[in-house]
Amino acid sequence: MDINKLLLVDRLDAEERELILQIQTYEACTMSVLKMASNQEASLHRLAVEDIVSCLHRMNMDLQTELLHVRLKRALDSII
Repeated sequence: MDINKLLLVDRLDAEERELILQIQTYEACTMSVLKMASNQEASLHRLAVEDIVSCLHRMNMDLQTELLHVRLKRALDSII
């Protein structure tokens, strides 16, 4: 394997680790909001909570898509 290929693999590995950490963070935040909402004794604005959770979910899906592209690039580049 040449040096350029090794550098690409290292870069993709680092990107994948970073994306996974970001995804885990969004998932933890989503679960925290849901837990807080279910344990909340005072009333919360329902639509605001839905908006917050939806935004977190959307960001998570964007990161999942980025992760898919990184993994696809790695798979296709390994063929070449």
